[in-house]
Amino acid sequence: MIREWKLIMKQVCLWILLIKTANGQFGSISISLERKPRVDDDSNLARCPPNTICVPVSQCPLLEDLLDYACFSSDRYFLRLNELTCGSSNEEDFVCCPSCECGRVYQHGNPECGQSMVRGIDYNGLGAQPWVARVGFANKDTGSVKFACTGSIIGKRIILTAAHCALAKPEGYKLSTVVVGEWDVSRSPDCSDFFCAPPPQALKVESVSVHPGYEQKIFRHDIALIILKDEIKYSVTAAPICLNDRPLVVDERASLVGWGKLSGQSTAASHQQQLEVPIVPLETCERVFGESVPIHEGQLCAGGEQGKDACSGFGGAPLVMKRDGMFVQVGIVSFGSENCGSEGVPSVYTNIGHYHRWIVDNSPSN
Repeated sequence: MIREWKLIMKQVCLWILLIKTANGQFGSISISLERKPRVDDDSNLARCPPNTICVPVSQCPLLEDLLDYACFSSDRYFLRLNELTCGSSNEEDFVCCPSCECGRVYQHGNPECGQSMVRGIDYNGLGAQPWVARVGFANKDTGSVKFACTGSIIGKRIILTAAHCALAKPEGYKLSTVVVGEWDVSRSPDCSDFFCAPPPQALKVESVSVHPGYEQKIFRHDIALIILKDEIKYSVTAAPICLNDRPLVVDERASLVGWGKLSGQSTAASHQQQLEVPIVPLETCERVFGESVPIHEGQLCAGGEQGKDACSGFGGAPLVMKRDGMFVQVGIVSFGSENCGSEGVPSVYTNIGHYHRWIVDNSPSN
């Protein structure tokens, strides 16, 4: 029903856009209705600003998002759209679309992401999930750091996490540090029966980018990027994960990774833990949480098996699965029930596929 509604809204937006164009004016600026030069004209390509590329309007997902959410807000959106046109060809308009510098973040299919240097059947030890990061908050008086959240490495200076983590302000603490390359917080260095890992890297936070639509009380658009001051040195225990850009299938299984407390544990384990959970219909989470927290399509629902759930300390942690030989992140831990681990009570995650474009567009290139 939601998808049908969005489709209708897009059609109405486009209809309004066509009417405004036919009238020849947006506010006080006149629009020429003459056919624009073909896009293959070199002088036309030069009209696009830096970091944009002239493409057919149908190949610019950002424009679709604009039509989804902004078409009724103000005429200024139509002014801007008109300024970004750069030609036409075969009866289709071309626009200056923000180009994806794919080196900024690692997307599904990039051979540099989602690969562990340590491989083995059912191996979950040191180096198996090198993209998981610990998000730390420093005490304003003592400087001591408390690691209350989790994130994932998606670029050399970019950590993906939940907005409720990036904006968290525990009493007397502030977001300060991200530690990568750590597996067991009680040991240094981390060693297995086969190798010892390089020392963990503690990197200072430079800034955060939180989704502009984030609503704290209902966990809406619960997603954020933490930008680090210095680059991560990739190693056997610190590497980027791919971002999922495909639809998820109900009953597919994914793994939650982090240092929180699982169902049945009285205290959180010192080493990185993994928990496999099934993807379940979003309607399941709507039935469980809908009366207090509205569930929307930017979320995904996973879990609900007896004795298997993240109970605390997993905020912002990645939900991952393996596809085509590479690990991809499909979700971010958002919220769950106090009755964690109960049959039929899943947890709610931010859906990476839904925010894929936002992540790419808001990631720094260096």
